[in-house]
Amino acid sequence: MLHKLFDSILRLMGYIPHYREALLIQEVILLEQQAITVGKENEELKDENASLWDMLDEMQKSDVAKNQNAMKLLMDELQETLTEGVMDEMLRDFKPVGEA
Repeated sequence: MLHKLFDSILRLMGYIPHYREALLIQEVILLEQQAITVGKENEELKDENASLWDMLDEMQKSDVAKNQNAMKLLMDELQETLTEGVMDEMLRDFKPVGEA
């Protein structure tokens, strides 16, 4: 009881027991190690994030290129269909001028 009272009085004056100081130092060292570990994990995640963004950009560019090719093929087919349909229709509308 007297020991606790003495520790309380010393703590009020800013003193701490040696065992408490050792525990606090160990806790500080542990927290510094955790901070280093978290920093490394953060860097790894930043690298992975950048890699994923690059992959998404490549996929988007690829999709745009594929869509452009598909659109061009569609337009070519449409133009070919319209051209053939119009030519057939025009030939049907012609009436023979004379006997051949």
